[in-house]
Amino acid sequence: MEGIVTPEAVVLDVQTAGVASRVFAGIIDLLIQLGILLVGSMMLAVLGLTGTSTRLFTTLLFAAVIMGYPVISETLMRGRTIGKRAMGLRAVTVEGAPIRLRHALLRMMGGLVDRFLPPLGVTGMLFVLGTSRHQRVGDLLAGTIVIRDPERTPLPAAVWFPVPPGCEAFAATIDPTAMTDQQYTVIRSFLMRNRELSVDARFALATDLAQRAATTLRHAGATTVHPEAYLLCVISRYQRRNFPNYQPSAWQANS
Repeated sequence: MEGIVTPEAVVLDVQTAGVASRVFAGIIDLLIQLGILLVGSMMLAVLGLTGTSTRLFTTLLFAAVIMGYPVISETLMRGRTIGKRAMGLRAVTVEGAPIRLRHALLRMMGGLVDRFLPPLGVTGMLFVLGTSRHQRVGDLLAGTIVIRDPERTPLPAAVWFPVPPGCEAFAATIDPTAMTDQQYTVIRSFLMRNRELSVDARFALATDLAQRAATTLRHAGATTVHPEAYLLCVISRYQRRNFPNYQPSAWQANS
């Protein structure tokens, strides 16, 4: 599948789940359901119910687990069950939106056909193999598809640059108002990667950046401290001026 088109005409590049991953997810969910049924049966045995009462409560328990587990799981976990989560799968609408209770209910109703219509389980497999979007009966009824959950790239940790020890009074003389976002980004990149440079290249680049920053800020103290210490003072003042609501403890310090 090349992608799905949202109502806003945005094409989402996703991959639909195949038979193997869906089967393994189903096996995991089935084992969980059997475990719930086993625990429930043991509780009924402890209650000492016999005869008609036992058969009635057992039937109700079986129906609740078989029909309630997928509906509750997919509704609360936004299209996933424990098995789907383990296999990296998620059910979404054909427009790519999260499924709701009504979708989960229709998927469950179609799932009864997929699983229990003779020969057991083969119906759902044939529909997955025979449809272009790998949809079983429940998916066709609900207007959903099962996709591989896209991997999300974690955001980089924010870095809080401290003022070098002993330079607090010096840093207080720097007004970072004139510094642009582009200059901040360049200085930040240098301070984040300066250990990758040779000693001479590191010093030369730090000196150049310090002089440029001093010119922009109209500050005459660039030559009175080490260039990297000056850059730390500058970027520290910039962060504290532009991000006053952040607490240093929530940032990663660059020592």
